[in-house]
Amino acid sequence: MKNRLQIKVIATIASAAFVATLSGCSMIPEDILTEQVSDTAQSLASRAIEEAGDKVKEIAQEAAKEAAQQAAENAQQAFEDAKQQVLEEAENYADDPDKALNAITATTPGTLTSAADLNIAPKGDKDGYYSFTYDGRQYTAIHKTDHWKIIDSCNIYNEADMHIICQALIDLHQIHGKDMVSYRTADDMVYEWEVHNLAYLLVEDDDPMKERLKDVDFDPQDQGCTFDEIYYNHTGKELDLGSIFGG
Repeated sequence: MKNRLQIKVIATIASAAFVATLSGCSMIPEDILTEQVSDTAQSLASRAIEEAGDKVKEIAQEAAKEAAQQAAENAQQAFEDAKQQVLEEAENYADDPDKALNAITATTPGTLTSAADLNIAPKGDKDGYYSFTYDGRQYTAIHKTDHWKIIDSCNIYNEADMHIICQALIDLHQIHGKDMVSYRTADDMVYEWEVHNLAYLLVEDDDPMKERLKDVDFDPQDQGCTFDEIYYNHTGKELDLGSIFGG
């Protein structure tokens, strides 16, 4: 089936030929007629290419949009699946908060090979703001004196990768330990991060603390704190995993 542009080309050529016939061909030299028909055909061909290019671009944009939407849905489903698994595993350790941390620690190797994979760099003109990329997503880390915050840290739970991220932040700006003499290490920062993640999962979605717990805050006061202490510091509630899991 011919498309509209092909039909236009044929119609143009036929029209030119018809005019030539009516004119007895004596008034329009053959070379001029051929040139006109050729120019018209080239013009229409160029337009066809342009329209085809626009259509391809439109299709590509639509495909990219659908792919992005599907990726977002897949990521959300993956998070929900991970959350469910975490809760099921954590229930086995309702009487031991420290063991419950294992429920949110991935046992598989991380996806990061080094801090270079994070592409960490200053973010905009705001002092102390940094951006880094993890698992195809951009995150924001904010530094103030003796304080680091990672926005949406609740979406990262692979321990090996968390170590690399924490060490990268330490390499940029160290944070004092509780004694204000020593400095926090990647190990104790990861432990706090894991506590944060578990607390985030345990708190109900309609709890006002949910929004606060999605971002991990590293500062001197939380160094070396037990699970119960960190949970209380950030939620204002006494931890009772037994009641949370119906035990």
